[in-house]
Amino acid sequence: DAFSSIVVSKPGELEKGVKAIVAEDDRVEKFGFTQTELDRAKQSVLTALGQQFKEKDKTRSSVFVNQYQQNFLKGTAIPSIDYRYDFYNKNMDQIKLSEINALTGKFISDENRVIIVQAPEKEKANLPDEKTLLGWISSAGQGITAYVDEVSNKPLLEKIPTGTKVVSEKKNAAISSTEFTLANGVKVVLKPTDFKNDQILINSFSFGGNSLSSDADYTSASLSDEVIGNSGVASFTQIQLDKMLAGKTVRISPYISAIDQGFNGSTSPKDLETALQLVYLYTTAPRKDANIWESSISQYKTIIASRGAVPESVFQDTISAVMSSYNMRGGLPTLKQLDAASLDKAYAFYQQRFADNGKAVFTLVGNFDPEKIKPLLEKYLGALPAAGANSAYKDLNIHAPAGKITKTVYKGLEAKSSVQLVFTGDYNYSEANNLQMDALEEILNIKMIERLREKESGVYSPRVQISYTKIPNSRYNATVSFGCAPENVEKLISAALEEIATIKQKGAEAGDIQKFNAEESRSTEVQLKNNGFWLGEISKSYQYQQDPAEVLNHLKDLSQVTVETTKATADKYLSGDNLIRFILLPEKK
Repeated sequence: DAFSSIVVSKPGELEKGVKAIVAEDDRVEKFGFTQTELDRAKQSVLTALGQQFKEKDKTRSSVFVNQYQQNFLKGTAIPSIDYRYDFYNKNMDQIKLSEINALTGKFISDENRVIIVQAPEKEKANLPDEKTLLGWISSAGQGITAYVDEVSNKPLLEKIPTGTKVVSEKKNAAISSTEFTLANGVKVVLKPTDFKNDQILINSFSFGGNSLSSDADYTSASLSDEVIGNSGVASFTQIQLDKMLAGKTVRISPYISAIDQGFNGSTSPKDLETALQLVYLYTTAPRKDANIWESSISQYKTIIASRGAVPESVFQDTISAVMSSYNMRGGLPTLKQLDAASLDKAYAFYQQRFADNGKAVFTLVGNFDPEKIKPLLEKYLGALPAAGANSAYKDLNIHAPAGKITKTVYKGLEAKSSVQLVFTGDYNYSEANNLQMDALEEILNIKMIERLREKESGVYSPRVQISYTKIPNSRYNATVSFGCAPENVEKLISAALEEIATIKQKGAEAGDIQKFNAEESRSTEVQLKNNGFWLGEISKSYQYQQDPAEVLNHLKDLSQVTVETTKATADKYLSGDNLIRFILLPEKK
């Protein structure tokens, strides 16, 4: 057993970071924890164990395999979840604060102590020697006082909203879902399942997103969801909110993407009301926290300042820039843009995007009865502000440039290279075409492994990824990526393009199509019993205005993948007319 404490300091502030973490360790050693801290820790442990107990009949086999491995290798006991649940609940109250605090002196000690400092190569000359480091540690914590655990007795939501009623109801018998429309215009799509006993997943969307921000305010807008989501709600700081939610299984996060905004989250059935209260508060009472803003800006500046020294980061930033035709929204912000960003603008943009929820669509998937949770939906989602205006995003027409392009990046001294071959273009989005693209992706992965790794022995893990979208416009990207020695770059690019050319000329081999069908059949069977899969499919179907029941035809549609269809798909989308070659090479000596 060991006690570890870790601090990540800002550049040039290692001494400050070391002293801060040592001071907190000393505070615990000298004064111990508080009773309220222990109570929250007990709640969290029992809640996590309670989840395992409720899901005991849905536990994955890998969990048991891992337990048996640890028993065989280390002699670790294998108590059942029934035993642990009963034991913990019977004995948790017997753990006293004095017993916990007695352990701090045992684990936090100068004896048998190992100190490890990691830093970028460029900071090597600025690192402290052993004497200096020990001096920082010995001087830290002077004058510290006992920690005061500030706990609020206020309820999360002081005034419960009246809400609005469900005004219409639709059933989709094919997927066993129910759609409620509330009087304020909010739609709620509910799919009850028995895949998990203690899980409800939540997603919502409403069109708009940061496509509606000006270029001048884009950096502020793009940071708004992250900052507001980490700032607490109403009058509660994030720390106070975390304390209030101790012992609950609930997570709600607001988001703003390029074309929409909404919420992602999960909860246990017993904490659903808390989850909906958080949605209501993040919408009507978001909190502005200058400290969180400054911390986020500082972290981004640190990341950006260090990216130029990492070849892989420079390579990825180059790819992002080219793939967005050098639009400012296509990559990370610059230091100048971060300096110009404003918390006031970020907060105002967040409020603007969540001010009108009249076209919002919420999807809930998990263990619930739609009729029983209807009053909660009416109370909280029915109370979301809604003006009934049109919900729309702005198509900024940001996508990869057309034509044949080669972009070579020379960075780093190590003799290794990375390659990405990206085919792009307009796409005819449909479930039939999507299936053919999925098949092409899997078949190309098989071929690239056979050719580049096994035959050429030039790479370890080639990868093919094909993605497609319908909104804001119908586009596709097909990417072949691999790492290799610099001297093998051109040879392996030629080999990869030869494999693509073969499929364009002859189509896929029947055996590879069979492999795709077998893998797709198995993965689909598993996905159809997964809450997360259904959440994504239902939400996407409402975004794309499709029937969510189409997914049920997927297994039957696999027969549509043939040698001829793979040939036609490859010929159409991998023509090479729009091919961007990205190559990372070491710097020239």
